[in-house]
Amino acid sequence: MTSDVDRSAAHPVVPRGRIERLSDGYVLAFDRQFDYPRSYIWNLLTNPDKVRLWLGELAGNWELGKEYSLDMGGGATTGTVLQLNPPTSLQITWDDALGLESILEWRVLECDGGALLQLRARSETPDFLTEGAAGWQQILAALEDVAAGREPAPGVDWAALRDAYAEEFNLSNTMGWLETYDGVTMVHFDRRLPSTLPLVKDAITADPEQQPRVEQAEVDFTADGGVTRVAVRHVLEDPDEAPSLLAQWHAHLDAVAVSVGGDQPHTSMRKMHALEDFYRATLTGSAD
Repeated sequence: MTSDVDRSAAHPVVPRGRIERLSDGYVLAFDRQFDYPRSYIWNLLTNPDKVRLWLGELAGNWELGKEYSLDMGGGATTGTVLQLNPPTSLQITWDDALGLESILEWRVLECDGGALLQLRARSETPDFLTEGAAGWQQILAALEDVAAGREPAPGVDWAALRDAYAEEFNLSNTMGWLETYDGVTMVHFDRRLPSTLPLVKDAITADPEQQPRVEQAEVDFTADGGVTRVAVRHVLEDPDEAPSLLAQWHAHLDAVAVSVGGDQPHTSMRKMHALEDFYRATLTGSAD
């Protein structure tokens, strides 16, 4: 019998997927070899009773051309089934709470007496790519456990895995988080921006409306080749303000990225409200 500790050690904090740049976006790619028949793996992907064990509660079944809803415990994900070719391929849109849409394709191929499972997630932007890569790697680890008839083992350190993807593929994390040092809680962001340090620093401070917040925070800049790393640490005075402060810094850093990319950023209250709801749900999930 394999213990949880042993199984967690089998899923180290090492990227097992690839993030590839395309002419029109990015693709996150995973490949898993299983010593089980293709029909068995296909059943894990499409039988709602099996999907619930490693991914989430699927309302109904996957149906070609129909919308679906998937409850992953931290909120519902929705989308549309674009392709359903048993027992080979399932392609769906994946819509998140911030209005970002990606296309996910699962393929199950016969290979060496077993099955090769391929997951491809395509996105037009690099937003949340490192976070998504870490999340999908943990989900696939759970699928491997379920395929072997085991309870899914506790996942590896998601934040460390996200950072490992950022380092290996030279991409920026998108999300901010809360950290506590000596009883002081701070909002923390680490972003990588493809521009020089002077341009990034100017963009951080260029908006007069953002200046008071920037002055209240500790903002460090590090030049790394053609990339500038920005580390933000902002003391949180009131825990109830965490979603709002995270959303404000998130939106400001997004605007900075647009600015150093040569475009004009635009403030969107709809995006700000969506970010607040996103971080509120994330923090609530962490508390649970």
